[in-house]
Amino acid sequence: MAKRPFCVCELENVFDVTQPAISQNLKILKDANLIIEKREKQWIFYSTNREILNALLEEFFELFGKESTFTEIVGLKISDLPKDSQRSCEILENRKKEILKNN
Repeated sequence: MAKRPFCVCELENVFDVTQPAISQNLKILKDANLIIEKREKQWIFYSTNREILNALLEEFFELFGKESTFTEIVGLKISDLPKDSQRSCEILENRKKEILKNN
């Protein structure tokens, strides 16, 4: 969606996931203001909200004082984080404290 807008039917095929699952995930991203929807007749196309994502990345990199990848900064892969948001935030907060303590 960063390169071009997609409709739900395209995303279903790309990710091999059902329409309800795609729609639920799109709603979460839309509610978080991470994607934008544009209606064209009976179709809705979704694209990345670059303004918000760029602002989030700038804040993230500013927090750590350098431009690096998430894995380089935190030492974790996003896929390694638990699905439970609260637990994931706790792990990242603890990791941030470790990094700041060691720098």
